[in-house]
Amino acid sequence: MNFLPVHPALVHLPIAFVLLSVAADLVARLTKSEMRRAAFRTVGYWSLLAGLVGAALAIAAAYLDMNRASLAPETQQFVHLHMTFGWVLAGCLVVLAAWRWLIWHRGQMTINTSYLVAAFLVLGITFFQGWYGSEMVYSYGAGVAPTGQGTEAATTARQPLMAVRDLFEPNSALGGAESPGGTNASGHVSGH
Repeated sequence: MNFLPVHPALVHLPIAFVLLSVAADLVARLTKSEMRRAAFRTVGYWSLLAGLVGAALAIAAAYLDMNRASLAPETQQFVHLHMTFGWVLAGCLVVLAAWRWLIWHRGQMTINTSYLVAAFLVLGITFFQGWYGSEMVYSYGAGVAPTGQGTEAATTARQPLMAVRDLFEPNSALGGAESPGGTNASGHVSGH
């Protein structure tokens, strides 16, 4: 029995909610109206908590999908690094949510600058994680059956992802940009 991957459907939740949280807190910081400030602070708080829950669901789904996927060894390396980044992001979201909880329950009327800087850094990590995951899909076919219908050659598409992997795990390269390609419906080998 075939199961559809669950992780790709859930990863958009934390990305959207973290972005909404940071944007709402920034607007709350910049607005002059006390009523609007309170409303945006509320949106910022609850959307960050929703982002944290979404991240937990995405991590659980990632493990489920990874255990069902038949990944090439090189792709597996990228997946493991993506999982490491995911846990780092989850830890950052827990710290940010705890900090935001303190702001919320102390009744602070403004979001302080240090929190906003941290929130923007976490948002950057969130965007990086989303980019990295999508590069695994589009460059290596992680979690999908490659069809050879990309917009660029496989070796060109894989270069940014390999550069990040080599930056964080320089001794893990399996020997070049090429990895075994998939086959499309007609049986032609892709990725070469």
